[in-house]
Amino acid sequence: MIGYFIVMVVTISTIAGLGAYVAQSTSVAHRRNDMIATIQYANAGAVIACNDLNGAVTNTSGSLNSRLVNQGYTVNSSASTSSQTVYERTISSPFTNQTATAQIWLPTGSSPTTARIVATATKGTVTQKATANVNMTWAFPGAIISTNPGTKNTAVTKNTSSGNVVVNGDKTGPIVVDGGSGLAILANGYVNLDPLYTTNIPKSAISGTNFGTANEIPDYTAQGTANTLFDFARYTAVADLTTNALNPKGNNHFTNLLTFFTANNRAFTNAAKSLEGVIVVDIAGKDSNLGNLDPSHLPNGINIKGTLFFNFDSSFGPSDKVFNTATMNINPANLTGFVATNSTTYTSGYPPVYYDNTKNPTNINITSKGFANVAPDEDLPALLYSIGILDIHGNANVCGVMYTPSFVEIENKLDNQIQYFKGSIIMGLGIYFENVHKSSSVISFDPKTIDSIATLGSAGKQLRVAYWQ
Repeated sequence: MIGYFIVMVVTISTIAGLGAYVAQSTSVAHRRNDMIATIQYANAGAVIACNDLNGAVTNTSGSLNSRLVNQGYTVNSSASTSSQTVYERTISSPFTNQTATAQIWLPTGSSPTTARIVATATKGTVTQKATANVNMTWAFPGAIISTNPGTKNTAVTKNTSSGNVVVNGDKTGPIVVDGGSGLAILANGYVNLDPLYTTNIPKSAISGTNFGTANEIPDYTAQGTANTLFDFARYTAVADLTTNALNPKGNNHFTNLLTFFTANNRAFTNAAKSLEGVIVVDIAGKDSNLGNLDPSHLPNGINIKGTLFFNFDSSFGPSDKVFNTATMNINPANLTGFVATNSTTYTSGYPPVYYDNTKNPTNINITSKGFANVAPDEDLPALLYSIGILDIHGNANVCGVMYTPSFVEIENKLDNQIQYFKGSIIMGLGIYFENVHKSSSVISFDPKTIDSIATLGSAGKQLRVAYWQ
């Protein structure tokens, strides 16, 4: 009888243990399923939030904040800080009986270049999180970007009213437009190339006549619109608050060409060999030095590390010209091994290395003027002009973005010159690019000069995932 009892106890214990094991296994399996499901929901929530942010970035109506609010996001004040704003919404569609909470962490400022997206999902007792770190990068990678609708003029000649892209070469010297990782030419209008001497520009690297199509480039050069790319006043604010003993005003904002010439020539004799930071030069139609951008007045050329902004006054129209035959060095590259027909020799001087770091725009506080400070990872243009045509005839070594609402003329007018532009040239009224001399002319795309550039309301940007956590 005792033996029977012992057997019964052992049997019951075994059954109980087996039941506990089965229950535990079932619980583990259930938790595992919940874990897998929540990971999937969190990842899906992050992807949906990425799409939401991309839609807000590429939409030009209203501010970035209002675009996110219109998509159901609210500001999470408790999670936000002075340096970043957290937008949050609950995502229920396309899920069934499930939600995910999405947060978009945006650096403060009118044009953030990065963001962090965090999505959280809970099922049962299991919570999982997915984090995507994203960049707002330039959406139109190209060496030459022309937003004008253009005309049906197919001539390979200079025509400031055609709005087209014209590249005119000759047997005497190479002329190259290199798209690198992007396109050589991206244009809304016609792209007219010399049929004999521009064969180094492959057709696959050219996208023209995009106006009125799905590939149309918004007019990022029109001022005062939702698509306006840059706020000229922000660059002026940086120049106003950057000290410069070489300017009678004591800052980097020159109110006439004479004071700019004097400071530029003196700076070349100093250790920096250049003016540094954001340099603004006001140019009036009655300036007596308007015709003096030449080697006799600028014997060592124009030398800038940073940004040069030619601010033309209201007397200038879109077709009014200022000729520059002086050498132009803006964030110049080391061209010691340069071969115009070999893109592997295309070096860059961007970003600039400042001799005097107090001139670095990231160290200039412009919040008192109502603008967001320049972020350490923010790209700045190399050359800007507000209207008119800066007709570049001399040597040029410019690394960074070049931008104008007007027409661009780059003409190699003498033998043995180098005109080298590494970055991207964005214009509103077309471009004439010419080399008919024993010289070298190159425009080469560099995404590193533009992907992190700050634009008004993130105009021209698109979302790109940098990495997942």
